Amino acid sequence: MGAIIIGKSEMLTLALPGLIAGLVLLMAGGQLVVREAATLAARLGISPIVIGVVIVGFGTSAPELATAVRASLAGTPTLAFGNAVGASMANLLIVLGLAAFLAPLHIAPSAIRAEIVAIIVAAAVFVLPGLLPTLAQPGGFVMLCGLALWMAYSLRGQFRAAAAVQSAALQAREAAAMVNPSEPQWRAAALLVVGIGLLVAGADLLVSAAITLARRMGIGEDILGLTLLSVGTCLPEMATAFAAVRKRQPDIVIGNVLGSCLFNILAVGGVVHAMAGTARLSSGEMFDRLSLLAASLGVGFLLLRRSPLRKGSAVLLLTVYGLWLAIRLLAMSGD
Repeated sequence: MGAIIIGKSEMLTLALPGLIAGLVLLMAGGQLVVREAATLAARLGISPIVIGVVIVGFGTSAPELATAVRASLAGTPTLAFGNAVGASMANLLIVLGLAAFLAPLHIAPSAIRAEIVAIIVAAAVFVLPGLLPTLAQPGGFVMLCGLALWMAYSLRGQFRAAAAVQSAALQAREAAAMVNPSEPQWRAAALLVVGIGLLVAGADLLVSAAITLARRMGIGEDILGLTLLSVGTCLPEMATAFAAVRKRQPDIVIGNVLGSCLFNILAVGGVVHAMAGTARLSSGEMFDRLSLLAASLGVGFLLLRRSPLRKGSAVLLLTVYGLWLAIRLLAMSGD
């Protein structure tokens, strides 16, 4: 029998359903995990601030984390890193940009100053393995330790400083937005298990389809992670942002974006570096990490001003994202 030759267009047709199905499962699982875990914790009497810091923080990054672990186990850490960087860039530039285009976004700088500093420091640490590849695996453990320290800082000594009180109030409001107080405990627990299962199944399907598509069509795994996967896995944050804008809760939009970025860098980046070990970054991957650091600095500057993010800022953020992505794709086509 003759060999069956599948062209690029046919391969795209075969792989796209797997990519779409994986993204849908990840989004559904991520939403279930964060909502039902927050509800269950609230019904068990856990403090709203603990729910906001731990459950909402991890839950909003659950799709990226599940994808990263599965990609690392499959031996494709570049896919995971691309997803982590791309999702963070999409959160900072697209989600904030679109939300600011719909309604002015403003929050007291003291409520988010610590988060912004933490994101900038995390992004800077994320750059180091590109400069010194031997620091990749130790750097992963440093990131995970940094995440633990950040959570401990967020939950510290019952918030005596004024800035800490504002930060705690924001995290508590984020938790309250996720909790369904009328849902029975058994149902929340059952749906939480379902959500975890959907995350695992979605990550497995998404990564398998992405690897097949990248290898058969000659697309870099990091590029696929930066684009399709990253935008898809940050859709829960986008949906949360739009819902918060409709409810006139701009602080939740900003808090959710910053928290998700911090968890993406420290949790996803830390886990993949710890699992993958030493690796030399390509020039494109190094450019992506430096771009994330620059975006963190720029967005931090905009948010720490006294004036709200309005349509002018929205256009700036969306334009920067478009320029970054265009440069990255042009660099790929020139290789």
